Amino acid sequence: MRKNVTMFKPVSVSFTRDQLMNIFRSHDLDGDGKLSRKEVKAAFGYLGSRWDSYRAVLALLHADSDHDGYVGEEELKKLVDYALKCGYTIA
Repeated sequence: MRKNVTMFKPVSVSFTRDQLMNIFRSHDLDGDGKLSRKEVKAAFGYLGSRWDSYRAVLALLHADSDHDGYVGEEELKKLVDYALKCGYTIA
């Protein structure tokens, strides 16, 4: 006798722009209104990146317009755009 087995395929949903904004803002651990490389790295780790250090360096190159080594509030949109292009999803 054969049993019916229902299999569910896991579904991944992409993060929204607002979700990523909130995730990055929540990683501003010292509350100075800007994200350091260490804070960006922690955020990418939270997102599940296997290469969080690599992602943080590339993100800073992409988003840090004034080259001060931080992602300020005005640069956050560029950081989120970069993260969206990377395709992070909610599993």
